Amino acid sequence: MELTVVYDNSATEGFHAGWGFACLVRQGGTTLLFDTGWNGPALLENLQRVGVKPSDIDILIVSHQHWDHIGGLSAILHNSDALEVYVPGAFSPNLKKEIARHAQLIEVTKSRQVCKGVFTTGQLGNHIKEQSLVLQSEDELYIITGCAHPGLGEIIDSAAKMGHITGVLGGLHDFNDMGTLSQLSYIAAGHCTSHKDKIKRKFPDRFAYIYAGYSIDI
Repeated sequence: MELTVVYDNSATEGFHAGWGFACLVRQGGTTLLFDTGWNGPALLENLQRVGVKPSDIDILIVSHQHWDHIGGLSAILHNSDALEVYVPGAFSPNLKKEIARHAQLIEVTKSRQVCKGVFTTGQLGNHIKEQSLVLQSEDELYIITGCAHPGLGEIIDSAAKMGHITGVLGGLHDFNDMGTLSQLSYIAAGHCTSHKDKIKRKFPDRFAYIYAGYSIDI
């Protein structure tokens, strides 16, 4: 399973940077996009840079309804074929109606399987409803977060019902519970993460800064 960050506040040479997050998940014959950043044209160019056309994307997962995660949604919807789109059930009715005009809309409330080896936590949190992805690689589980507004602890607790959590990749917002992070052997953070440097100092051998163009096989 290959994970590639295709939108983030930072970017390597040849990629566009911008406030937001998007991550591509490729395994076998399935291509999945998690979140869309905020700038649609920049997202499309970053996808092209890694050899992916919008029509190649089979499944789109949107973590939560903030502009920096749904800004590229229209660009994907208008350039895709037979796309499945998973959104938290708490999304606005009007936005869900627009998505349903262009794709197969799937509303998420509880944890469920999306495709082989890929699960959603279901929508979590009280004020901001957000879903994260759980990826199964043999006997290890990895989490991809958009912003982790519900708190990484709650996300890990939800995902841990499926098995042992090995690592996390994405935005961690202002999370800084080092005890919880100490349970992980891989911590890859970017976008809205407030304490990246602190986490890196605490776990130098486990931490990675992510950026548009960052890629890892799990």
